[in-house]
Amino acid sequence: MITWGLNCLNHGSSIAIFQHERLVHWQFFTDDEIPKLDLEYFEYKYRPDKVYWYERPWIKKTRQAYAGQWRRVFDFRAIPKLYLKANKISAPITYTPHHASHAAAGYYTSPFNHCAIVVLDAIGEWDTMSIWEGKHGEITKLWSNRYPTSLGLFYSAFTDLIQLRPIKEEYLLQQLSVQGDRNRYLNDVLRRYNTNLHKGVRDWPYTINPEDHKDIAAAVQFVFELEVDTIMRKAKELTGSDSLVYMGGCAMNSKYNQQLKNHWQYVWSLPMPGDPSSAIGAVLYHTKNRLWDYQWNPVKHLEIKT
Repeated sequence: MITWGLNCLNHGSSIAIFQHERLVHWQFFTDDEIPKLDLEYFEYKYRPDKVYWYERPWIKKTRQAYAGQWRRVFDFRAIPKLYLKANKISAPITYTPHHASHAAAGYYTSPFNHCAIVVLDAIGEWDTMSIWEGKHGEITKLWSNRYPTSLGLFYSAFTDLIQLRPIKEEYLLQQLSVQGDRNRYLNDVLRRYNTNLHKGVRDWPYTINPEDHKDIAAAVQFVFELEVDTIMRKAKELTGSDSLVYMGGCAMNSKYNQQLKNHWQYVWSLPMPGDPSSAIGAVLYHTKNRLWDYQWNPVKHLEIKT
């Protein structure tokens, strides 16, 4: 039995291939979709009996309609069945909620029986933040927050504001934040956290010079850390666990991650906790298999800085 987990047709792509319930291949790409040549190669070497998709595309289109992204709503090239058919893959397809893919990827690769699972990213279908409980091999969603309030969109919008590339260079904003004065722009940044920043910060009232970038970054990082800390306390309260699985693109913020020890005794994440690992989670959410024998790379975003 060969199963595929797929995440593609977005800003990043990944494929996870399971053979007899073992993960035998995991690969992620930096382009907009897995190249056809690669799918043909994988189909030749590991012809799938079943495909698990990392999100629910029709639910996603309802959110795109709400956001006024009509070009995306009517772009039927992004329908997984049509995409797979174009690549001559005829295996049946099962869809997985976006945040469930993240949560499952973390929990079923972790060493924990009972834990809190926190997923923070830009957008799933509608969810932008969620708290789950993993217990005795099952995961249950306990809380979520929905679009347009989003820590991921917030961070990316300000990444764009200071002339860095959103979805690519958030780590540079984080690096700049340690050099800046957070108080200079703190009120301006705070006022915009709960607004819709999907299209960026469009009402910034000041001219931005290069020397302002580090002060804006410092304010953004401070607000980000306040909000994540609130969610971590909520996860602790809801689950009563001293163990955390932390997933989603926001988990890459290594500066905040130094504070995780204030809430949790044990923490688990994957080397790529954002969309690349959702290909793994799309499968594990349904099979509920634990991956004990896969050799994961070091998780750099959880390293303790001294």
